[in-house]
Amino acid sequence: MKVTRGTFSAVALAIAVLALSLLSNTLRAAPSGALLTGTVKGPSGEKMAGVTVSAKMEGQTVTTSVFTDENGDFYFPALDAGKYQVWAQADTFETARAAVELSSTRHQDFSLKPLKDFERQLTGDQLLASLPEDTPEDRRLKRVFRNNCTSCHQPNYILQNKFDADGWVAIMNAMRDFTVTGNYNGEDSPAAPTIEYFKKDLANYLAKVRGPGPSAMKFNLRPRPRGEAARVVFTEYEVPLDPGSGFDTKYPTNNGSDWSQGTPSALNGSHGVHDAQADFNGNIWFSNNVASKLISVGRIDAKTGEVRYIKVPDFKGNAALGHGIVRDAEGILWFNINMNGTGPNALGRLDPETEKVEVFTTPQGMTAVTQVATSLDVDGKGKVWVTSGTGALRFDPQTKQFSEFKSVNYTTADGVGMTYGLAGDSQGNGWWAEMGIDIVGHSDIETGKSMEVKLPPVPGQAERYTPEQRQMFAMTGSDFNLAVPWAQGPRRMGADKTGNYVWVCDWWGGNLAKIDIRTQKVTLVPLPRPDALQPYAAAVDSSHNVWTNIMNGDEVMKFDVKTSQWTEYPVPTLGAEMRYFSILEHNGTMQLIMPYSRTRKVARMTFRSPEDIQALKKQVQQQEQARVQ
Repeated sequence: MKVTRGTFSAVALAIAVLALSLLSNTLRAAPSGALLTGTVKGPSGEKMAGVTVSAKMEGQTVTTSVFTDENGDFYFPALDAGKYQVWAQADTFETARAAVELSSTRHQDFSLKPLKDFERQLTGDQLLASLPEDTPEDRRLKRVFRNNCTSCHQPNYILQNKFDADGWVAIMNAMRDFTVTGNYNGEDSPAAPTIEYFKKDLANYLAKVRGPGPSAMKFNLRPRPRGEAARVVFTEYEVPLDPGSGFDTKYPTNNGSDWSQGTPSALNGSHGVHDAQADFNGNIWFSNNVASKLISVGRIDAKTGEVRYIKVPDFKGNAALGHGIVRDAEGILWFNINMNGTGPNALGRLDPETEKVEVFTTPQGMTAVTQVATSLDVDGKGKVWVTSGTGALRFDPQTKQFSEFKSVNYTTADGVGMTYGLAGDSQGNGWWAEMGIDIVGHSDIETGKSMEVKLPPVPGQAERYTPEQRQMFAMTGSDFNLAVPWAQGPRRMGADKTGNYVWVCDWWGGNLAKIDIRTQKVTLVPLPRPDALQPYAAAVDSSHNVWTNIMNGDEVMKFDVKTSQWTEYPVPTLGAEMRYFSILEHNGTMQLIMPYSRTRKVARMTFRSPEDIQALKKQVQQQEQARVQ
């Protein structure tokens, strides 16, 4: 074949165009054309596994976080092109930061430096685990602190500070006089008998561990995530402060993204986001449980992070409040409507497609929906359950009729109950927890009667206290926030919708109570660190795995019922203070939705397989080779 200069030029041009096309296609191998990767090393150059790495585009409200693998490498999913702030964090190390321009594959390495005073970085479970138990008195006071000072807020919010004994007395008085949202109870606010009894000794104990002098703490840190837990991706959406709250800033000034700043206060307008669900389009809906003129339910756009609100007015024109929200099999959302004392509380139905809200109230003579701390669930037969003041209500979406089931016992010698956690099981029965008296009530829909299961006390605790102290506990008992040392404290729960078990989170017991719905047999499954981990809510996935959120640990955990193994998934935000989470299994994928009640965010956790990570590595290598060529 004879090739002329012109022919050669045309061939060369064609080859060049093809090469550029291949390069362009390779650079666009990821959906949005920008991959972020890198390595995290320690002070001596060692590669660090399980480090949290976060990226947030400038001017946006969505943060994506991943973890380094066993080789210290991290791989983000494809990100939109733009300017990002990227930071890496691990307990006991300073936060490392970088500004990154993303247009194609970008390597950004980090080197972490030790942090001398790292206590402010630590989650509540790690600080609880570090409290000394060297003497019998230490063990008694640690349990008193754990069972009476951690129910409304995380222990790290308190223990990140240092006070002398008088200062700790002042803190305990403040806890007595103010609510968790900062409302003043008044000078005559009722004292917590257990705290009053132990106040002096507890103040001295706290001054010993978090006082101006040397600390008696022996820090007990949990391992960083590995394996499956290190492959997940967190997408965190920031929720603006209530526009009617009067705060000067649109978002909290400290939202827990930088652990070195310590656990944030929630008294800057951060409270409000409570329960959350994803709809079948991926958008997230959350309940609002603090006073507002505008917000009953919020909606987060999954693509843009934009937040909008739906108002259900009470009878004075303010927004009715919510607490619980649940999604049924058809994708319809159900939430409680708290009328702020202006009228009867109700059950709300929300269609996420049309955003139409319907309100259902109980008939006259039937107990209304709970005023506070309301929980909802949908049972295996499609009926909606919601807590009432003295038990639970069952609502039939087809007939629009309520049925009522009252607790057999609401007050016992153990204390005063409060209906909080609730679940609907596979057979169509409801289960609900009376937290202060360690009772789980349940319905029998065939007879219309209520029954109950009594949980056994935490073993080995009563024996730690003197006869006088045990007598004091017997006189005071437990309630929703304060508990005797041997109380289990059933909080929120989840049912296996295709199985035979209900799983109850024992807040003070540090375990999950597995209840057989047919025999009512109770089996206690301890968490890996029962003295430090306090489970709040539970949910069961389609593989029968049980999930729970650890409010004081800023993490969710999975219990594999086949292997009896636990896996911990820490979230990227310090002080998230999750009081709920939900699972969405749709179109062959699973994700967890986690509302952060202290830092005003909602997070989505998605899963990646080893093959997914390998595919990202291959994309990175291909793009680097193409760029070199």
